[in-house]
Amino acid sequence: MALAPYPWLEEAAARLSDMRDKLPNAILIHGAPGSGTLELARAFAESLLCEDTKPDGTACGHCAGCRLVKSGTHPDLRIVVSEYIANELELPYTPAENESGKTKLSREVRIHQFRALSDFLTMASHRGGRRVVLVYPADMVRAEAAASLLKSMEEPPEGLVYILVADDIDAVLPTIRSRSRLLRVGLPTREEALAWLSTQKRVTDPEAALAMAGGAPLLALKDTTGLSLPPKAFDALKGMLQKGGNLTPDDIVRGYTVDMKTPAVSLFLSRWCYDLVRVASGLPVHFFIHEKDVIERLVAGIPIDRLMSFMKSVDDMRRAAEHPLAPRQVWEGILLEYVKTLSR
Repeated sequence: MALAPYPWLEEAAARLSDMRDKLPNAILIHGAPGSGTLELARAFAESLLCEDTKPDGTACGHCAGCRLVKSGTHPDLRIVVSEYIANELELPYTPAENESGKTKLSREVRIHQFRALSDFLTMASHRGGRRVVLVYPADMVRAEAAASLLKSMEEPPEGLVYILVADDIDAVLPTIRSRSRLLRVGLPTREEALAWLSTQKRVTDPEAALAMAGGAPLLALKDTTGLSLPPKAFDALKGMLQKGGNLTPDDIVRGYTVDMKTPAVSLFLSRWCYDLVRVASGLPVHFFIHEKDVIERLVAGIPIDRLMSFMKSVDDMRRAAEHPLAPRQVWEGILLEYVKTLSR
């Protein structure tokens, strides 16, 4: 249907359309990153603000309401996103007064953003229709910010609906979940994802891209997490890992570049290690499908408990990736442990 931005979202779009005549106070759309949840939420918000909807309830795309949404100036729509997402999607973001001089983009939705909605919540609709507040990522709304959000969710002004979007439903505060109508968006089947990716000119190897994205087609098309390595850094790190126990300290020292940010490296290592453990357990590779033979060679004869111990170290690295005290030392330390893990 027209409301679905991508083919695999048609069922979820149909369920949203069924809610149009009797909207709940809040709808919480959740699904894995790269499944299209935010795109679906924005399409639904546009349809609610359309002033000349099509027979199937989708936005016409040409009325005054649709034009205002497209230009980002609709007076009855507020999009509340984290500073990081605002930067990625080129949306306006107003920092808190005490955030001057900060260089790191916040991935959380902050309390000052909900406080800034107070005037919007008390006003009537400018164009005589519904009003919408879209929030993403709802799984990054912490308790202090949620307190400001919850009161208006419980008793919203007439005609106002919250559309919340989350990548991880388990990370959404229970108080927010309990006040929302939940809508789960699943990933497409492998066949569906590959069929869609094959139509995208930017993807030269759909199978490899989809594997690296964990089955999420939008991640395969474009990195929406900010955690992918530049191509040269990707190839350099993969080349070092392919050496296994033969990787030398000199290789490690020479291989480090400023492009190898700790969060991206830790995600790469996590996926590589996951495939090592899978192959050692007799399962096929999941992410690095073109390195199957290399991975089989690396793990041959390596005790699986040694691999599991290294996986735990990588997990620890990922948890601290946003705040490494000494990124280069972290890099050297984890790769030296990798060499020890795969040495026979």
